[in-house]
Amino acid sequence: MKKQIIVFAFLMLSAGLNAQTKDQKNNISLGGGKECYNGDLGNSWFSPGEEWYGFVHASYSRYLNPSFDMLAFGTVGDIGRCRADDSPVNTLNLYARMSSGVVCLKYKFANGYLFGEDSKIAPYIFFGAGISNMTDIWNHKDVNPGTYYSINAGGGFKYNFCKRYSIGYTIGFGYFTSDGLDYIVKSKGPNDAYMQHTFSAGFNF
Repeated sequence: MKKQIIVFAFLMLSAGLNAQTKDQKNNISLGGGKECYNGDLGNSWFSPGEEWYGFVHASYSRYLNPSFDMLAFGTVGDIGRCRADDSPVNTLNLYARMSSGVVCLKYKFANGYLFGEDSKIAPYIFFGAGISNMTDIWNHKDVNPGTYYSINAGGGFKYNFCKRYSIGYTIGFGYFTSDGLDYIVKSKGPNDAYMQHTFSAGFNF
C-alpha cells in the first residue's frame, strides 16, 4: 500500500506544470559544471581523486514538436589530466582551456507518451556534433593547440518550477574525430574524448 501511495504521489507531481511547448517554443539556459578528460594519458571520467576542472555553459533550444527540440550550446572552461596511470604520484600531464560549441537534436521523454508535455520532471537525450578550440595554459608542450571536431551525445533532465522557469542537470560526452589532442597519436585505440557534468537554470519564452 505504501508503495502504491508513493507511485501515485510521483505521478501527481509529474503532471503539475507547463514546460517548453508549442506555446513557449524557446528556452535559454545558463550554468556550469565539471569536465573530464579521457585519452592516451588516462581516463578521469569517474575518478574521484582527479582535480576539478570547471566551465561555464549557455544554451538555446527551439521547440520542433512534442518529441524533439533543436539544441545549441556553448561552454568555456578548463580540462586536464593530473594523474598518470603509470605514476605513483600526481603529475600534471595535461591542462588546457577548451571552448566548445555543439548543435544537436534533443529527444524529449516528456512528449505525452511516458511523461506529459506539462510535466515537472522532463528527461531527455541528445545527439549531435561539435567544434572545440584548445589552448595550452600550463607548459605549452602537453596540449596540441588548435581546432577539433567531435561527435556529441548525452542525456539529462529538467525540473520545471512553473511554465517559464526550470533547473536541470546534463551529462554529455564528446568524442573527437582526431587523436592528436595530447600529442599522442595511436594507430589503434579510441580517440581523445571528454565528459561534462552541467547544472543549469532555464527560462522559457
